[in-house]
Amino acid sequence: MSIEPLSFVPSFRRANSVMNRTLNRIEKPDLAVQIHYWGFMPRHFDNTEHKHSFFEACYVLTGYGSYIEENTEFPLQPGTLFLSRPGIQHRILSKEGLALCYVAFEPEEPACSDLYAAAFGLLAEQGIPVLQEGADQTTGLLWLSLLSLFNPSSTGINCPPPVLHSMAASLILSILSAHGPGFYKEGGETVKHEEGASMIHQAELFIKDNLSEPLSLERVAGHLHITTRHLTRLFRNFGHQSFVHYVQEQRVQKAKNLLLNTDHQIKQIATLCGFESVHYFTRVFTSKLGVTPARFRRSQFTEGRYDSEQ
Repeated sequence: MSIEPLSFVPSFRRANSVMNRTLNRIEKPDLAVQIHYWGFMPRHFDNTEHKHSFFEACYVLTGYGSYIEENTEFPLQPGTLFLSRPGIQHRILSKEGLALCYVAFEPEEPACSDLYAAAFGLLAEQGIPVLQEGADQTTGLLWLSLLSLFNPSSTGINCPPPVLHSMAASLILSILSAHGPGFYKEGGETVKHEEGASMIHQAELFIKDNLSEPLSLERVAGHLHITTRHLTRLFRNFGHQSFVHYVQEQRVQKAKNLLLNTDHQIKQIATLCGFESVHYFTRVFTSKLGVTPARFRRSQFTEGRYDSEQ
């Protein structure tokens, strides 16, 4: 994203005022973070070597310079993300000036779960100091989105506090994820399992919503943009039955409901449930429940009337 120098100065002034006045703490389940300050600086040239007792995460909007951490120099350019960790000597240099967004924060450990406490501990010890090409990463995009809320021409200038809080919390967590060496790295098997479970759920929803229509393996697989072989495997691994058996069970369940709760003729019910003929409907229904549709309706009606008289 191309940003014109100084075009954001009015946004910076508003962001500095609102953020530092209203967002001094982030609180979520199992997580609490103290915010020491927010910064939106249109021109940063130099500072002396120093260190903090907290984290300070920065994003370069425009300009070029250097970030020096314990005698190691990293180039800074538009889109660079860089992080100063607690107790680490560092310095920021620029001849022409850097436009920076930054936030200083530290976790409130007693209020953090073991997972977050460990993640922030790793961030302090092994955090990646500089990330180039950050403009397209989640953290860079969140910085730009946050700043856009304070654009004088945007309706978001009066953005409700819960929206700001939510975006700020997402920003802090994205910093933890981007710079942290071990936070939220999913295992391959976990990802595959979750993707498979989600896909089979979508298949089941499609089937249930379209029972009156032809439901071939090819049609459902096409709806999900996967192969028939993949869909067959999903039903075996996650549905624990074949595709055909699942479709038949859903058709029979719908037929049971219509037999008990409507006055539709059996032929009409067969059509509404997607059976090709009454004969096929009767055969499948009987094989599943051990009784024909007509007898099922009569027996359930008789039992219901008998129970109501007791």
